Amino acid sequence: MKKLSKKIAFAIIVATAFLSLVSFKSIYQTKDKFAVSTDQEITGVYVLTSCENSRFKIKIEKKAGAYLFLIFDKNKIISKGKLKTEKSDDVIYLSFGKMGGMYSTNKIQIQNYGNSMNEYEHFTQCDEKYLSFVKSK
Repeated sequence: MKKLSKKIAFAIIVATAFLSLVSFKSIYQTKDKFAVSTDQEITGVYVLTSCENSRFKIKIEKKAGAYLFLIFDKNKIISKGKLKTEKSDDVIYLSFGKMGGMYSTNKIQIQNYGNSMNEYEHFTQCDEKYLSFVKSK
């Protein structure tokens, strides 16, 4: 009887270890798929067509494994740096330094200004609270 319970305990330990490895592998593969699809979709030039005759643009590119951004006012670069990305609940959040946004298929949404408790304004020439930068073809 003692040998049987040792064999059952050993089988449970092996099965638990196997299931843990399978779960870890699926999480790792999901992470890789996200990175590949982000590379293909997120890079490019996004134009704000609703303000000042498409005056503002955001360019996202990938160099040496890192995402970089440039924000243009006409042809002048007004901000640049390393783009931070985070995925949560199927939403991709972007951080352009102090300015944040959300990415969805070929579009970046940015909140342009805050409220009396959290005052800020990113694009003073634009009156809209939420700005949609659309990927140009």
